[in-house]
Amino acid sequence: MKVVVKQITKFFIIGVSAVLVDFVIYYLLSDLMGVNLDISKGLGFMVGTVYTYYLNKLWTWKYTERSNKGMLLKFGMVYAVSFVFNILINKYGLKLIPEFDINLTLVTFKDALADKVNTIFSIKGHKFLAFFLATVFSAVINFLGQKFLVFKSSNLDPKDDTNIEVS
Repeated sequence: MKVVVKQITKFFIIGVSAVLVDFVIYYLLSDLMGVNLDISKGLGFMVGTVYTYYLNKLWTWKYTERSNKGMLLKFGMVYAVSFVFNILINKYGLKLIPEFDINLTLVTFKDALADKVNTIFSIKGHKFLAFFLATVFSAVINFLGQKFLVFKSSNLDPKDDTNIEVS
């Protein structure tokens, strides 16, 4: 099996930063602004998609041609499939994963009894887990779709010797 380590690494770095963009938008819209969960997830995903397209095109796949003929359509198709799965996995994850909170607290003690408990950070754990599962599944679809469909004919740097075969 041939693994392109540098491409996977770059895709991962861009993907993690895109997930942060997606996650921030999802939480801001759904928790702070009261927007529907599916709409919040969809908008976060779409902003992350635009972000990842340009960074992956230039950095991961080193696509140097200025023309995007056909590429945007293929990219759109890959991400449309990924988008549907992302929202469905998040939606059903929220239904199937029991609600729980993740809290980071600071407890100050006085004479071995808790004097004061301060919550520093709190997040809905089931919401985070559903988001994470949806994101992992989408990332696999996106990487395979970009590598073998969208950027399959991209001009990789000839000096790039990071193609490593793993058996």
